[in-house]
Amino acid sequence: MKRHRVRLTTSKESTRRTIEFDIDEEEYLLYGALDAGVEIPHACEQGWCLACAAKLVAGELDMGDAYLYYPQDREAGFILLCSAKARSDLWLEHDFHRTRREMLQHRLNHNLLTRAYPKVNFRRGRAKT
Repeated sequence: MKRHRVRLTTSKESTRRTIEFDIDEEEYLLYGALDAGVEIPHACEQGWCLACAAKLVAGELDMGDAYLYYPQDREAGFILLCSAKARSDLWLEHDFHRTRREMLQHRLNHNLLTRAYPKVNFRRGRAKT
C-alpha cells in the first residue's frame, strides 16, 4: 500500500507546533493525526459537523467520502480530516478554534447551507484495509 508524508501545523491558543507523520493512502487523515498524538476535535466522523476542518497548504487528496463537501470548499482550501485521504505528500494547517469557524463562515458567505443531516448512529471510523 502506498504511503505519504503529512506535515501538519496545529495551533491551540498560543501554542503552535508542526508534526510530521506517514499515512497509508487509504486511511483517513484524522486517524493518522490522532495516532501521531495530535489533538484534533472530531464529532460526527462523516464530514458533516466541520469539527475536524483544516486548510490544505500543499498536496493532493481525495475528499470523495465526505458526507457534505462542496467544490467551493476545495477552492477555498478547506478540507475535513475525517473524510480526506492523501494522494501525495501533504502540508496541512489546523487551528483548534479558528479553522472550523472560518469554514462555517465561508459556507454562509457562499450560501452553502446544510441541505442534509448526519446519518443516525453512523460513524465512519478507520478505513477498512
